Amino acid sequence: MNSLYLTDKDSPAIAKVDAYIDSEDYLFYIMRDLECPTRNVSIIGPQFTWTIWKPSVFQLVPRGVHLHILGKWWVLHFLHIFKCRDYSVLTIYDGEKLVHRSCIFPKWYRFPFMEKQDLQIADVWTDTRYRGLGLAKWAVIQLLLHFKRPGRTFWYLTRTTNLQSIRVAEKAGFRLVGKGIRSRPWGCRLLGRFKITNHLTDH
Repeated sequence: MNSLYLTDKDSPAIAKVDAYIDSEDYLFYIMRDLECPTRNVSIIGPQFTWTIWKPSVFQLVPRGVHLHILGKWWVLHFLHIFKCRDYSVLTIYDGEKLVHRSCIFPKWYRFPFMEKQDLQIADVWTDTRYRGLGLAKWAVIQLLLHFKRPGRTFWYLTRTTNLQSIRVAEKAGFRLVGKGIRSRPWGCRLLGRFKITNHLTDH
């Protein structure tokens, strides 16, 4: 069993999933539309600028992001593989330097548990020199505020070993609802789908 989860006291997820850590990889968090915050009480420094980027024919990735990192999602968006048109990326800059990104993804093949209107916050990244400033929590809440719709559920998946990501989800108000796996059909990770195997609540 992962000893990090036996000693870390900061996360309510730890007590709930201790018994499951041996066998599977991912934690599944949700937030219903009625659970979403009404405002962002987090604050980021005045030196930062931010935007919510959306793909276009001539803009495959946001400014400062390498094509090989997010370019594949542009393809899925324009081939209408995503079930809605809300694929976006929130970016934060210090001057011209990209210091944070958080992506929001619609339902597609890899996430069969999502409803058509649901969105998932994922690929949350902060430059190592800017961690500890609350950028990730601020960005996640900003995305919730921007994309909240009646009947929509937001999802947040993270590995059981990623303590920083777990804390971001929980500080933003997400609820842990299950634990699961990413399958590998015929040993191919690319074809894998995420599946909840242990439901910890009734959602």
